[in-house]
This record gives sequence, C-alpha cells and structure tokens, in this order.
Amino acid sequence: MTQLHRANTIPRVVRENPLQAGKFVGILLALAMGVAGFFRIIDAQGLLGNPLLGDGQFLALITIPLVSLGLVCLVFVETLVTTYRVLRSDAAISEQITDRVGYILLRSVEAGIAVIGVIIIGTALPVLFAESTPAPAGVGAMLLLFGVGIGILLASLVRSSAELFVYGRSN
Repeated sequence: MTQLHRANTIPRVVRENPLQAGKFVGILLALAMGVAGFFRIIDAQGLLGNPLLGDGQFLALITIPLVSLGLVCLVFVETLVTTYRVLRSDAAISEQITDRVGYILLRSVEAGIAVIGVIIIGTALPVLFAESTPAPAGVGAMLLLFGVGIGILLASLVRSSAELFVYGRSN
C-alpha cells in the first residue's frame, strides 16, 4: 500500500489532530464501558474469576473516577501548553482571545469542571476510606465519585468534539 493511499484512508480530522482524536475515542470508550458496566450490560466475572471484583457495577464505580482523574491531568497539561503558546505568540493576547471566543469558553468550562471535580473527589476520598464510615455512606461516596467522573468525561468529550469537528477546520 503506498503512502498516498494510506493517507487517503485516514480521515482528515484524525490526520490533523491525532492526539485529540485519540482523546475523543478514549473518552467515548470509557463512557460506554462505564455506563454498560454500571447497568450490568457487561461484566468481567469470567475474566477476573472473582464475582465481586468482576461485577460490572463495581468496576464502573472504580474505573470511571480513575479515568477521569487521568483525564484531568491531561487537561491540565493541555491548558499549560496552550497558555504557553498564547504567551509566546507574536499576536496580541486580546486578539487571540477575541478570535476564538467560543473555543476559549469551552476550554475554560472544561478546565473549571476538571478543577471542581478534583476538589470534590479529594474531599470524598477521606470519607470513603475512613474506618468509621458505614457501608451506605461508602456506597453514596462511590456514586458521587462516579457522577463527578461522568461529568468530567462529558465536559472533555464536548470540548474534544468541538475541537475536532468545529474549530479544527479553521486551523
């Protein structure tokens, strides 16, 4: 297969923004697997050999907050790199901001939700790991973490899709 033919089989959006496309697909997979596990559409009991650890709901309650925390780290790095590029650019900062107001608003909302999510997760974890926490409170804390994780993933999904399909064309 020639290089030209291979380049034509990959969509233009993926060729221009491979990291953002990977982030988009990863978020979709995490959301799909988390929701499917939570509603017990899928489980890993046969794979793990342990009925408790392989339960789809349990895995979703654990993996969604962990994946969202990893995504928050990625959002933080992306924000730092973008801020560095804006400051190093020859164009005026006000010109760069007014040029893409919608994109900057989406990026700000994503970063804000990520920061608020990390604060909520950070305050809920000590309650979860306290020995005096009753089981119903632990389940409530896990559901809170799951909801916050879903919120972080959805905010990043919206920004990623906007960058790929709306704002990516103007670059």
